[in-house]
Amino acid sequence: MANLGKTLRTPLSRVRHLGAARLGTEENWLMRVTAVALVPLTIAFVWLALSLLNKDYNGVRAELSRPIPALVLLLFALVGAYHMQLGMRSIILDYARGGAREWALLANACFAAALALACVYAVLRIGFV
Repeated sequence: MANLGKTLRTPLSRVRHLGAARLGTEENWLMRVTAVALVPLTIAFVWLALSLLNKDYNGVRAELSRPIPALVLLLFALVGAYHMQLGMRSIILDYARGGAREWALLANACFAAALALACVYAVLRIGFV
């Protein structure tokens, strides 16, 4: 069982020190925590989205003005954006080289932050304005 992690990587990734071994333990831990957190959040998000299908705009606003549905949407968006940023960061660290790596990491962080802010703004705007 101890060699299971090594056998899942390709020979090329072992030679170039790529793949999951490149990530630090903190990044691996955070990726797993966000993945586990996204399971119930995704179920709650799908349930909420299905319940909002038959409502008009005012009905959706009334539903999202309640704290629990708004919190579910906000947590889903924030945890999902952070999970996306961690996953793209590992890909960038594996495959980008030189100055392109720094620019890609910066663009990744900015895109994830912009996406999270846009989602937060949309939920708050619909639910509370």
